[in-house]
Amino acid sequence: MDARVIEDLPMPATYARHLARVFDPHALFDGTGIDLALLDDPERRITVRQVLRYIRNALALADEPDWYLRWMRTLADRFHGPISGALQSAPTLGQGVDVFVEFFPSRTPYMHMQGRNEGDRFLIELCPLIDLGASKPLLVEAPLMIVQQHLDSVYGVDFGEASLMLDYPPTPYADRYRRSFKPAVRFGARCNALAIPRAWRALPNLGYIESSWSHALQQCEATSASSREREMLSQVRSCLCRAFERSTRSRPLPTLEGVANELHVSPRTMIRRLRFLGTSYQEITRDFLQARAREMLGNDEITIKEVAGKLGFDTPANFGRTFKRWFGTSPGSYRTTQLRDRRDPEPPSAARKRSLRRPVARR
Repeated sequence: MDARVIEDLPMPATYARHLARVFDPHALFDGTGIDLALLDDPERRITVRQVLRYIRNALALADEPDWYLRWMRTLADRFHGPISGALQSAPTLGQGVDVFVEFFPSRTPYMHMQGRNEGDRFLIELCPLIDLGASKPLLVEAPLMIVQQHLDSVYGVDFGEASLMLDYPPTPYADRYRRSFKPAVRFGARCNALAIPRAWRALPNLGYIESSWSHALQQCEATSASSREREMLSQVRSCLCRAFERSTRSRPLPTLEGVANELHVSPRTMIRRLRFLGTSYQEITRDFLQARAREMLGNDEITIKEVAGKLGFDTPANFGRTFKRWFGTSPGSYRTTQLRDRRDPEPPSAARKRSLRRPVARR
């Protein structure tokens, strides 16, 4: 993935205006090139690169590292344009969440989102498209906080049945998350997601009004800021997710031609649009399989042989060689480490030090 392409994508300045009330605007936007006068324009767009810069500035300006947890609680649904209207007026919880997953990435083009079933749970999953650095906790947790607030205010669900999964080590202020997040928080998880019972998706919205819902959907479609290329990336990832869940398939993932046919575009068009973002179908499928391998190895009820088969490898040995090439360790060693960490969580400082020694996926 070419980070420069993602960093050049436009996005709303909503959070910039909001944070300008928290920090000195001149210090907050130092080095961003953002014109303070233009922030008063509600249609103002800025680039991902500018957002990442002012978030870094905010982290440096803050008196406490957990400042953003308190700030996120002030974010209301109304800040997100027609997406807010769709969330509030959807017929069911599931339909509202699906709209959020589909359209919110147009407001955060550095992030892919997807909803997927995992047993009796439904995962609202966030996948950063670029390295977000020190800004990652804020940028990952903010959308999940929005979903939590929506589920709490509209549906009044019991968050004791949900969990918040974060794929990074515990932050230095991990003990303060319970003040902001209602579900149990798991650091060092296999992905970034809010996991809720699948049964919640059928919960009816008592405030549903058909005309409001239809209008909100039309507005979401009209104001979606995703480029054709980025939309293609999201659609390809979603196709892979759906295909992987079809356990009757003879192969875990479809071919490039199969995905292109499902999306009603030519293979050449799909290749061109993905290349515009600095990626390819091969790279996307590799990243997808890596993520699914880590997920399944985190479940000790699935044997490594079964993991290999589900991922399309003909033998566990071939899977082992590929996994070691990806991550620098064997599937068995990875599983042992994950299960040990889950049983004996380290203090935040130790976890951060150990995370620096973990092998990274090789390109």
